[in-house]
Amino acid sequence: MERHIPPAPFEWARTMHYSQSVRVGDLVFTSGQSGYGVDGELVDGGIEEQLRQTFANLGEVLSANGASLSSLVKLTVHLADPGDVDVWRSVRSELLSPPWPATTAIGSALLAEGMLCEVDAVAVSEFTGSTDPR
Repeated sequence: MERHIPPAPFEWARTMHYSQSVRVGDLVFTSGQSGYGVDGELVDGGIEEQLRQTFANLGEVLSANGASLSSLVKLTVHLADPGDVDVWRSVRSELLSPPWPATTAIGSALLAEGMLCEVDAVAVSEFTGSTDPR
């Protein structure tokens, strides 16, 4: 099956050696998204603000593939502090709605200093084949 890899929606990510997302058929697989703003810097404000930015970034990546937060079927969440799981649940409940995606939450040592969360996802796209949705 053919893979579709749209350009990274974030200027700062275009020189990285990975894809922000890959669409195969109607499934979209995202790389880990985190609390980086459009300037490539982590947003200020702690875990809640980083989670909100993470979801905004996830939405951008999904949109480039004809998908959205409402088409999520699987989330994997990494939290630098497992004690932030209640904040995660609160933000998730505010930004998503049933049917809830299958979710795995993990306490992790994240690779970038100051990074408090990372989320990767699988979603269903309305686009199929290799046609670029843009």
